[in-house]
Amino acid sequence: MRVANRVSELRPLSAWAVEAAQALGCPDDRCGDVDLSLTEAVANVICHGYTDDSPHEIGVEIAREPDALVVRIEDDARPFDPLAMPMSTSTSLDEAIPSGRGIVLMRGAADAVSYERREGLNRLTLRFAIRD
Repeated sequence: MRVANRVSELRPLSAWAVEAAQALGCPDDRCGDVDLSLTEAVANVICHGYTDDSPHEIGVEIAREPDALVVRIEDDARPFDPLAMPMSTSTSLDEAIPSGRGIVLMRGAADAVSYERREGLNRLTLRFAIRD
């Protein structure tokens, strides 16, 4: 699927992701994790990744491996490695920093997250364990 860099694309992306995950045999409880992580990742690209107002496309694919659902996101936004963000160690709202919480949720919902920057593109891969 190709998604334009507009916030209005997030709701259709979410619906597509849940439908695609279910079609690939993803249990309902894991579909929520897929939706949360994917939507957060793409929202971050749309809201923070681009430094111009030009149209861009974000590529998304969902595939099934024997024991996992794999989500790949590819974009031409400025380089950003979500794994470089520290996981929050806040114990209260007073200590919490105002940004980066979505990345913590995304990383927490996925079983594995990998990132690479290659040929001018960000490539984020999210893995969700699936047990038949």
